[in-house]
Amino acid sequence: MMLDEVAPEMEQPPIPPADFVAAVTQSPNLAADMEEGQLGLIAQQVIADYEIDRESMGDWLDRMERGIELAALVKDAKTYPFKRASNVKYPLVTSAALQFNARAYPAIVPSDQVVKSVVHGKDPQGLKAARGERVAEHMSYQLTSEVEEWEEETDKLLVMLPIVGTMVRKWWYDPVERRPRCRLLDPGAFIVNDNVKNLSEAPRCSEDLSLYPSEIKTRVMSGQFVSFDFGDDDDQQAPELFIEQHCRLDLDEDGYEEPYIVTVHRDTQKVVRIVADFDTQDVIFRTEQQPVETMTQALDPMTGQPVMMPQIAMQEVQTGILSIRRGSYFVPFKFMPSMSGGFHGTGLGLLLGDISDTVNSIINMMLDAGHMASLGGGFIGSEFRIKGGNTRFEPGEWKLAETAGADIRSSVVPMTFPGPDATLFSLLGLLIDAGKEISSTKDIMTGDTGTKNMTATTTLALIEQGMMVFSAAYKRIFRSMKMEYRQLAKINATTLDAGRYNAFHDAMQAGPEGQMSQAQLDPRVDYDLSNMDIQPVADPRSVTNMQEMAKAQLLGQMAGQGMIAPQVAARRMLEAAQIADVDELTPPPDPMQQQMQQAQAMMGMEMMKADLTQKLVEIDLTLAKIESEKADAMKKVSDATAEQTRLRFDEVKMMMEERRSAIDQILRT
Repeated sequence: MMLDEVAPEMEQPPIPPADFVAAVTQSPNLAADMEEGQLGLIAQQVIADYEIDRESMGDWLDRMERGIELAALVKDAKTYPFKRASNVKYPLVTSAALQFNARAYPAIVPSDQVVKSVVHGKDPQGLKAARGERVAEHMSYQLTSEVEEWEEETDKLLVMLPIVGTMVRKWWYDPVERRPRCRLLDPGAFIVNDNVKNLSEAPRCSEDLSLYPSEIKTRVMSGQFVSFDFGDDDDQQAPELFIEQHCRLDLDEDGYEEPYIVTVHRDTQKVVRIVADFDTQDVIFRTEQQPVETMTQALDPMTGQPVMMPQIAMQEVQTGILSIRRGSYFVPFKFMPSMSGGFHGTGLGLLLGDISDTVNSIINMMLDAGHMASLGGGFIGSEFRIKGGNTRFEPGEWKLAETAGADIRSSVVPMTFPGPDATLFSLLGLLIDAGKEISSTKDIMTGDTGTKNMTATTTLALIEQGMMVFSAAYKRIFRSMKMEYRQLAKINATTLDAGRYNAFHDAMQAGPEGQMSQAQLDPRVDYDLSNMDIQPVADPRSVTNMQEMAKAQLLGQMAGQGMIAPQVAARRMLEAAQIADVDELTPPPDPMQQQMQQAQAMMGMEMMKADLTQKLVEIDLTLAKIESEKADAMKKVSDATAEQTRLRFDEVKMMMEERRSAIDQILRT
């Protein structure tokens, strides 16, 4: 049956776009109200798109797995060139990853305040600064206390990131635990087409989600998942695999695909959850001018009484959805951008892969050569009779033979093995140095200067140059962390309890009967980033204690020259040295000393004014003397030189009057 053949009484009016948006954004699980046939088609499309995206990531996945094997020093069974041959793995990638983590972890996760705030626009009363400080303090508390997994997973992130090149962390609000949560996805568990340049532009992205049966049951009972059968394995507690895909579907069949989150169970291919991946404020509606009947108050011409009369007026009416901004759960971290321009970044596993394999091969070749040279071997003539099997000698041992010594020398032909090659040893050193140069793990970066005596300035300059690669990686990490903080602020703006927020800031007030009054701070207002007044950011000021101390020493020198406040410089130096309780160490101002300083300042001002007054009197006397000498000189000179003499005296007089005016202005102020 064609669509136009449907009887008019069977046609259903289209759902208004605003009503549709409100319905899908408020539903905890749209799959609970959908037909099995429609859900089956959605599951097939999700799995097909997942396979397409994973295939596009094939090259990066292979390099990523190879990098992890190099870093983990995985050893395969080896039978070449002989059984039990040397199988040493040089930890080139491992050393680079550990040093990156050792430098990045204390810089990115400081011991004091994790989140900073930036204030935009004018702030004459300091309201924006106070709001930004409240947000920064509360978010720092959340990351270090409430979101318990954040710091541990950040530590893990800073180990894995330099190896694989790209890591992804997921942020969401957990209604069961009633708090924000984050999870660092395993390498390769985040699936997105490698041809995508930016994650925000990706038409879809997927996550390999692994859930234990207890977690699945919790989601079913809370209404997040529909009920389904699972767990046919022998291990009843084995995790179940899901595909959670952020994609677009046209559920209202208006021609525009809305963003949703679809969760599919891998084994049964059953859709267990569909929720909107957007909020009402993310939707832009298409509007048109249409006549709308409204009721307005008018006077009845017959009775003269006010009555409600219908009236037709042109109004903007929502006729459809123009665009929807998709939400974001994922934050990508990259060690280096992709060499081919794709989404997935480059790690040390790729950069050092060939070098590491070659270093391992050379080391094992040299060990095998030394092994063969130390054991020896050769050929025995058929005329030489000896018991079969290997003959081994203990140190200092002599064995009796039933054959003359001359016959033994003529029958046994030893094979000579040259031993380790010096050229291979030189090549090994060259490759290791090249790997250290790429990964910025030279000896100077580990605190080892060898036998060289270098000044502190030279050492600091070398370390700073060696930190360039790491500094660029830190900037990329801070850029991603800024995205994380925005997501956490967005979660707080919609889910944070006002009572807990005020309790954290001690903003509750006691009422007349000892009861707490209404909260004074509104977290929805403080965390509203749409007005662009404040912005939570990571703080990439310095990446090492050395750089912090160098800046603090510069401030100390400027304070000694009177260019900045000494107390402020001293506080910065103590903070750079990571000395706790700086406020307690700062001496309180001495009232007597302050009064003496004020008295000395006033005394100095009075002395300066007295000196200027004396100079003013001297200038007046000088001006009077100039006038007298000018009159005498004009009488004695001829008419030809009178004008030059007058100009000379006037020039001196003008200069003295300018000095007098300047001194008088100082005394007036």
